[in-house]
Amino acid sequence: MTPAPDLWPAGFDERLADRARRGGPLLLFGPPGAGKTTLLLRVTERLRAAGWTCVYLDLMAAASSPDRFVTAALDVMPAESFGARLPEAVRIRRLASSGRAHEASAVEALFTLWASLPASGPRPVALLLDEATEIRSLAYFKGLREVHRPFLDALARRSGGTLLATSYPAQARRLWPELEAIEASPLGVADVAAVLERSGLRADAASLLAASGGRPRYVHVLLDGLRERRDVAETWADEMAAGGRLDLPCRHTYETLLLRSRGYGMSKAVLAAVAAEEGLNLTALVGRLGRTPGAVRDYLVWLVGVDALRMVKKRYFYVDPVLRAWVRLHGRGRPPLAAELRAAAQVMASSESAAPAEPPPVAGTRRDTLMEID
Repeated sequence: MTPAPDLWPAGFDERLADRARRGGPLLLFGPPGAGKTTLLLRVTERLRAAGWTCVYLDLMAAASSPDRFVTAALDVMPAESFGARLPEAVRIRRLASSGRAHEASAVEALFTLWASLPASGPRPVALLLDEATEIRSLAYFKGLREVHRPFLDALARRSGGTLLATSYPAQARRLWPELEAIEASPLGVADVAAVLERSGLRADAASLLAASGGRPRYVHVLLDGLRERRDVAETWADEMAAGGRLDLPCRHTYETLLLRSRGYGMSKAVLAAVAAEEGLNLTALVGRLGRTPGAVRDYLVWLVGVDALRMVKKRYFYVDPVLRAWVRLHGRGRPPLAAELRAAAQVMASSESAAPAEPPPVAGTRRDTLMEID
């Protein structure tokens, strides 16, 4: 298989690493497929090359229960770098495994350990925490209802070397309105054109951008198809068919967002209505769905809250345009016909498929892009 090309401009991850080194906690946000995890891993490589000890933890997997969270967090701290802290780590590990009465104390002790890790000097330590909002999974355990507060307080006591990521900026905004955030922005046409040139592929950059929504995950899929077909629309149609490499990640994202939202069944209906006709306001959606304005408003609030939808001037749009196309094609209880896939692909590969408006910035944060932070 051909190696995946770098989808960021030269120095993109280096600038992010520089910002992570020299300031307080920074949150990197973007929808699923925006390349956040890849960026965290690239930053890890950069920092290690500069002499940092890096601790990477994926909270999506780790934050299932207090004892598992603490154990996972201690396991990723390399013994060769933290030998002097071994007695403290052993104490915390024992505390976590000594029963429910001590779980909250173990989590708090871990946070204290994190806060004490040096961010300067001869052996600085970087904390890279993926899907940071998953810390709220621990809020259902005794003594941890407000766990997100001591979590950020501990990280804020560090003078640098702390980078977080999340696919759910609306939740992060509610939890930590003071946290500086920066977007893993969708690719632009110049970025896509550069990727095509480096890949040695001939295709229209604007079409590839529109068909992927600028998401690196989808760009990778389409690039692989272009190596065989050299046609964006044909590739998109083939990969959006049932079992294709666009279908599967879209299905996973759809299910994940619904599980995070509320009103599971009705939320499907709301997503279907917005997929069929973007830009509807509350009144129009009430007419489409046959529910009361209050009920429909609740579903919309929940779906905006998990970043499935966004509201622009009181009208509703998908955050992910490729997911919107998937819902229109696959959300009817039957696989799409080949003709339907081809028609949708032609629409997606045209510049008219671009989102109608910029998503609003994360409230209380800078509107920087990674290209502007130095």
